[in-house]
Amino acid sequence: MKISAFTKHLATMALVLGVAVGCATTQQQQAEQQCQGMSANVKAAISDAQAKNQDARAMGADWRGAAKLIGQAQDAGNNCDDQKAMRLARDAKMMAQESIDAYRKMEQEQQQAQKKSEEKQMPQNRSYTVERGDTLWGISGSSVGYNDPYEWPLIYRANADMINDPDLIYPGQDLTIEANPSSDAVDAAVKHAKNRGSWSLGVVEQSDKAYLNEWGK
Repeated sequence: MKISAFTKHLATMALVLGVAVGCATTQQQQAEQQCQGMSANVKAAISDAQAKNQDARAMGADWRGAAKLIGQAQDAGNNCDDQKAMRLARDAKMMAQESIDAYRKMEQEQQQAQKKSEEKQMPQNRSYTVERGDTLWGISGSSVGYNDPYEWPLIYRANADMINDPDLIYPGQDLTIEANPSSDAVDAAVKHAKNRGSWSLGVVEQSDKAYLNEWGK
């Protein structure tokens, strides 16, 4: 009985030692395994974060916190901690995008504020009551107009609802003088005035109709 018990004890010890040796061997093998560097997935995630942060930097909206996270993600990736590296890269990309969104919102608000300010400062349209002997050419060339007679088509288009033939206006008509026409509108008006072609009183020329079709309000 004693020999049998001793034999069993030895067998049990051998089993325990075998397991212990096996665990030690496995741990040693794992320790001996060297990190093979950053995985492809981590590289792609970091690259996406870097690209997004570069977009933010180009706008002047980059935040150094994103760059710091990208550096930490690179360190984790080089140490084969893919889970941590992926999380840091995603956080960095998200922060860069949030910086871009915030910058765009700020720009939009500034543009809207500037537009409102300009609208408040913008001069109001003027009005002029036609007198006997007036012509659009003469009104446009005066101080109440544009100080340039060739800009008379601007008055024509602003009052097309009451002016049938721009060569024929009547005393008592209240004309609107647009205060701030765009440069393109001015150029088109002058071009039309200089290239209008032949005209006759009381008849709407085709060139006038074409001008209104393109530049009328």
